[in-house]
Amino acid sequence: MTKWRKILLWVAVVLTIAKVWLPDSMIAPLEDWIYKADGIVRSVQDIFNGRPAGNRGKKWVVAGKGHYTGSIDSVHDGDTVHIRDKDGHMHKVRLANIDAPEIKQAYGIASRDALKARIEGQPVDVNVVAIDQYQREVGQIMLNNVDINLWMVQQGHAWHYSTIAKKQQDRLGFSRYQNAQLMARQKRLGLWHNARAIAPWQFRQQQKNR
Repeated sequence: MTKWRKILLWVAVVLTIAKVWLPDSMIAPLEDWIYKADGIVRSVQDIFNGRPAGNRGKKWVVAGKGHYTGSIDSVHDGDTVHIRDKDGHMHKVRLANIDAPEIKQAYGIASRDALKARIEGQPVDVNVVAIDQYQREVGQIMLNNVDINLWMVQQGHAWHYSTIAKKQQDRLGFSRYQNAQLMARQKRLGLWHNARAIAPWQFRQQQKNR
């Protein structure tokens, strides 16, 4: 089983490198397959080790709007997490209204690590407001009444994704996120330490045009 996990790890590494050339529409399904395959390998390994497979096997739900509670199972990057709900089902959630640097982009790893340190393993409330083109839930994550999406912007770990947020946020919410980004930029927090920081959507377009 360890051998199979090593193979999956190498595939994940190759995918990370391939993101430079391949479009997101091709990468996302492959990443999902790796996470699911890893869950299967872990479950089989548990059986051989005498542990109940159900403790680690991951059952992925079909994305849907609504509210639920759960805990952060893992953090993929600065704006994408995996959440295990109270029934043990897994959700892939894209944080609504923000856009964090890509992992291969400047500050991408730092953004992911900041989110990971803040919420991984923590109980959260999730409000799913939309389903994106990759069939991920797009949601607002609350931890102890703190808007984690907004917190990422306040700390300079992510951008306010204003072009998308205009369709999802009310005027007050939009203004709150815009002001948070302005303050983070003025204080040169996080990614704003670089005065020439490139927005993630611009970075992705640059990679596709190469």
